Amino acid sequence: MSGCLKRFSTAALLSLCCLTLTACGFHLRGSADIAEPLRQLTLQTQSKVPGQLELTLRQQFRAYDIELNSNSGYVLELGQVNRSRREASLSARANVDEYELTTKVPLLVKNPQGEIVLERQLITERIYDYNSDTETASSVQEEQLYLEMDQQLAKQIIRLYVNLKPASN
Repeated sequence: MSGCLKRFSTAALLSLCCLTLTACGFHLRGSADIAEPLRQLTLQTQSKVPGQLELTLRQQFRAYDIELNSNSGYVLELGQVNRSRREASLSARANVDEYELTTKVPLLVKNPQGEIVLERQLITERIYDYNSDTETASSVQEEQLYLEMDQQLAKQIIRLYVNLKPASN
């Protein structure tokens, strides 16, 4: 009898946990409720868009069950990505201690009627320590930071897109 009671209490506890978790509004990443009109998207990028940014975007859209195709639904246009690097701080000997990396990308979303529904300039920045004695390691670090910045931009773009409110007909 106690074995049956133990299985019942385990099943009841598991059911209670599932109900509590779904009632709190928790969703797995990529499982947000997206309006049906937003599930068809044309992604247009300039040739100057880094491959990692476009690849990450495509993966994220697939995770949200957004079908990327051409000439149907909403249109997301990414303009030319601008990257820059400037000295953030100098040592007492006027050598560069830190660099600041900046990536900017213009974003434009049009609805199926061709009207602009979102227009933004997205910016992400990072600062890293620079050591002229290990210049190769610093350049590898810079490339890694640019990859992370591309991923952050892709996440920003996804968040902006999935939170659009399509006009009701």
